[in-house]
Amino acid sequence: MGMKRIDTVADLVRHGLNAQIECLRCRRVVLVPASKLRDQCFAKSIPMKLDMVAQHLRCSCGYRGAKIDATGVIVDHEP
Repeated sequence: MGMKRIDTVADLVRHGLNAQIECLRCRRVVLVPASKLRDQCFAKSIPMKLDMVAQHLRCSCGYRGAKIDATGVIVDHEP
């Protein structure tokens, strides 16, 4: 089994993965569908590189900055 290189939000979508986003201050973890994250990047003209996206995310605690990991956990989509 090979390892998948995940550098961009598009890579997450292509491999059917979701984003696990962790706040670097309060350690809150949120699972976000990669397609939703991609749509937000397009809407706000944020580059698709994961390290760039992580700098733009803001937690509910007010801290800007996060750690983004790939996860295969299924996220329920809201209609």
